[in-house]
Amino acid sequence: MIRIRSLAPAHIMARIVLLDDEARLLQTLARFLEQQGHTVVRGTRWSEVEAHVHPGRFEVLVSDIVMPEVDGLKVLREVVEGRQCLEPVILITGEPSLQTASEAVRRGAFDYISKPVTKDKLLEAVARGLRHVQLLRERDQARQSEMQVLRNLAALGESASVLSHEIRTPITSLRHALRAVGDKLGIDDRVLVEEFVGNLNKIERLLGQTLSFAKPLHLQRQDSVLAVLVEHAVREVAALPAAGRMSFDQHVEPGLRLHVDPQLFGEVLTNVLRNAVEACNGAGHVQVDATCLGGRLQLDIADDGPGVPAHLAEEIFKPFRSSKEYGTGIGLAFCRKVIESHGGAIIVVQKEGAGACFRIDLPPTSFVTGGPAAQGAMQ
Repeated sequence: MIRIRSLAPAHIMARIVLLDDEARLLQTLARFLEQQGHTVVRGTRWSEVEAHVHPGRFEVLVSDIVMPEVDGLKVLREVVEGRQCLEPVILITGEPSLQTASEAVRRGAFDYISKPVTKDKLLEAVARGLRHVQLLRERDQARQSEMQVLRNLAALGESASVLSHEIRTPITSLRHALRAVGDKLGIDDRVLVEEFVGNLNKIERLLGQTLSFAKPLHLQRQDSVLAVLVEHAVREVAALPAAGRMSFDQHVEPGLRLHVDPQLFGEVLTNVLRNAVEACNGAGHVQVDATCLGGRLQLDIADDGPGVPAHLAEEIFKPFRSSKEYGTGIGLAFCRKVIESHGGAIIVVQKEGAGACFRIDLPPTSFVTGGPAAQGAMQ
């Protein structure tokens, strides 16, 4: 992870390391950068600046390629490969060519500047490097925030069973009490009580989803028939009141068996199918296709709803990110957790026409074909 200081987006002040054996050029380039408000660490040889070139201690390194003792390509290798710096390295070359550029980029250079080095060339290259650093910093901050959420959930998961019991017990008692009261009231009042009961059911369902995501997964793998798992999930979702005008097609090889946790994998299928129904507003078509490609299982669940915008294709799998007004952002995050625990992946793929397609990809260790089909726990 790259660790850098906070950079002001309007006018980035950064620590630039400048390396060139020509003292006069070094002084000129340093002045250009300092006039922009940057702090410049300069040197005519690698030994003079190497103490400053470590991850998080600088933002950009600008180095000449042709130098005595340690040349620019050796510096590049040391910084990128040896010290694992993600900060941009910009090389200065007196003989610009496609070969020089490709060699520099292949070895990890961010950019290169051809001589003579003008102020505009230098500042433009450094500005590109600083924008890159800013993006890396924002990415790391987002990752740190997400990791903190996951750590908090993991801590919650350690006591999830106790917490679930402590919360569900009074909810169940309250539900029974409300229904008992409702039986003694008139029709109008009873409708109000049933609404309260429905809200309690929703709270309990959301609680279950959150705690299921928080709890560590302990897979109990069994040989299970994929067609049976899919059929079970389709029947469950098709029975929902919201799915009254939905149609479902399944194209799954009858002898295709999975070596998965059937309960958890079934929850994934149900969750994705329910999302498809909600996306279609209860009136649409869902198709499930399973194929074996390159030794891996590819399971596609596609609908003809509005689809998933490209910029949200990754975002929707993050915990507590939902595009629905009533969503928790837990469902798809839980799906990813389950599939990744099986060594696979779940992604959104673009499809022709309208609709979304969720693809579950499983490695050979999670499925087998042919042979007698063990029915598994979900049949």
